[in-house]
Amino acid sequence: MPRRDVVERALGVVDYVLLEGLDVSNWRELIKRDWRTAIVAVNLLIYQALYRLPIMIASLYYRLRYGIDFRGDMRYVAKLARRAGRRVETVDENLLSIYEKDREVFSPRLILIPLILLLCCAFALSVAAVRFLIGHYAQATIQLTLILTFVVVIIIIANPLILTDPFIKATMTIRDAKLINRVQELINQGHKVLVVRGKEQVDYIVSET
Repeated sequence: MPRRDVVERALGVVDYVLLEGLDVSNWRELIKRDWRTAIVAVNLLIYQALYRLPIMIASLYYRLRYGIDFRGDMRYVAKLARRAGRRVETVDENLLSIYEKDREVFSPRLILIPLILLLCCAFALSVAAVRFLIGHYAQATIQLTLILTFVVVIIIIANPLILTDPFIKATMTIRDAKLINRVQELINQGHKVLVVRGKEQVDYIVSET
């Protein structure tokens, strides 16, 4: 969690606080536009659910130990900003907009690794089925249980992580561009702006503004 005193010092010299994110709420419209994007869209939804899990754990920890209502770094900064009377904006890029700007980020190459893993599972299932048919019931049952567990892990955990990281990196420039345009607009109007963004994007944002 960001240090409150550091955030409050920064808020003391700015007029606007800009938050950046990825809006996946229009994933249905994206899939209707191009069904091949379904695997990326669905995995992004799973990834966001997995991402919220450690935040929920951290929120419970801070609430029980310090009595602080913590819901993630961005929301925490936004809450402090609103208390300080600063204007807060969320500059989200959405999936459909990203698709219209660069369809290559939804390329089928993103599904290569999960596809290979699932093909391996299919082969293993075939072997287990043969063992079951020839009477090796115990071995086949154990093998099937392990394979099904492995498949669930791939679909629910590994697959979203494998797919989402390259997608997020591929769309970083597109998402940051919208944020940078808004920052430049506010600066040209004479405002001072605090951008709440991941540390990996700091150098790029600074160089473009």
